[in-house]
Amino acid sequence: SRADINVEILLISDEVVRSDETRPIRVRGRVLEIGGDGNTMEEMEMSLLWEGSLEPNAIITWDQATGQFLITSNAKTYMPPGNSVFTIEVDPDSERFLNGASLEFDLQILVSVEFEFIPESLFIQREQTKISGKINVTASDDNRAPPVEGVSITARLTNDTATLFTVVGMTDGNGIFDYQFESFHEGHPLWDRDFWGELKVEFSSDSDIIDPVNATQLAQFREVDINYQAEASDSLLRPAIISIILVAFLIGVSALVVSIRNKKRAAIDELAGIFSYTAELLAAGDEVREAIFNCYEGLCKILMSRGFLRRDFETVREFEMAIRSALPISEQALLSLDRIFEEARYSSHVLGEQHRESAQMALNSVLQEIDQLEEVPIRSKGKIIED
Repeated sequence: SRADINVEILLISDEVVRSDETRPIRVRGRVLEIGGDGNTMEEMEMSLLWEGSLEPNAIITWDQATGQFLITSNAKTYMPPGNSVFTIEVDPDSERFLNGASLEFDLQILVSVEFEFIPESLFIQREQTKISGKINVTASDDNRAPPVEGVSITARLTNDTATLFTVVGMTDGNGIFDYQFESFHEGHPLWDRDFWGELKVEFSSDSDIIDPVNATQLAQFREVDINYQAEASDSLLRPAIISIILVAFLIGVSALVVSIRNKKRAAIDELAGIFSYTAELLAAGDEVREAIFNCYEGLCKILMSRGFLRRDFETVREFEMAIRSALPISEQALLSLDRIFEEARYSSHVLGEQHRESAQMALNSVLQEIDQLEEVPIRSKGKIIED
C-alpha cells in the first residue's frame, strides 16, 4: 500500500507586488510522510496553481541539506489586487509508494499604482465655502492603465500648523476617490486666510492592496496647492510694488557692475605686479630658483584670495586650471609659464643663465598679453575648481 503525505508551509513572502520581479511569490515548505518515522520527502513533483489554474512559470527548487522546497513565481497582471487563493499540488510517487497531496493558502497581492490629481491645484474665490477634487488611481504595471477599486485614501485640508478637515474614503469601480471640504463658519469662507491660514490638501493611504512605496510617495511628496483670488486692493497696489522692486533691482545691478569692474581692475594690477617684480629680480641677478618659486607662491596667494584656487589645494593640475581660469591669455604664454614653474619646483640641477633667460622671456610674454587685456574675470568666493 502507499503512504500518505502532508504538505507543510514554513514561510510565505510577506510582500508580493504584481509584475515586480524583486518581490515575487515565495513559498518555503516541506513534504512529510504520514506515519512511520515521519520522514521528510525530497524531490517530489509539484506545481503551483492560482484560483485553480496552473502557474507554468513557477520555479521549484529543493534544499538538499534540509529537504525543504522553495516555490518562486512572479505575480501576474491578471491577478487582481487583494486576497488570492493558491494551491500547492504534489503528484503521487509510485517508486516510493507515496500518494499525492495538495494544500491551499491565501496570499495578498499588491499592485503598483499611479495617482492622478484632478485638478492638480485648486483656486478659491472670495466668499467660496467649498472646495472639492478627486484622485484617479490606476495600475501602473498594465499598459491599459486599468482603474484600481478599493484603495483607501485619506484627504486632509491643512494649514501650516493643523489639520482642519478630514475626508476618508475608497476608490470606486472607476478608480475614483472624491473629496470635498466645506466651511460652516458664517462670515469666514475658505478664502479668508486670516481665519483659516494658508491652505493646502494633503493625502495618505493605508490601503492593503497597493505597493507600500506608492503609499509613502502619496503621503510625503504629493499634495494639491491652493491659489486664492486676489483682493480688490491687490490689483491697484501690485503695479506700484512691481515698479519699486524693478527700480531697486536695476540700482542694485548697476552698483554690482561698478563694484565688479573695480575689483577686476585691482586683479589686473595684482597679477601684473607679481610678474613684473619677478622679472626685475631676475634681471638684477637674483637666484633663479628662489625668484621663480616666490613668484609661484605669490600667484597662489592671489588666486586663493580671488576664489580661483582652494586654500588646501594639493595638485599642480589645480594650480594650472586656476591660472588658466584667471588669465585669459594665449595658451602658448601659459605653457611657457608652466614650464618655468615645473623647472623651479621639481628639478634638482642648478638653474643657470639659460634658465634665467627662459624665465625672463616667459614672464615678459605674459606681461605683454596682460597689458592688452581690458579686465580679468572675477570668480565667486564659493566657486573652487576641483581636481
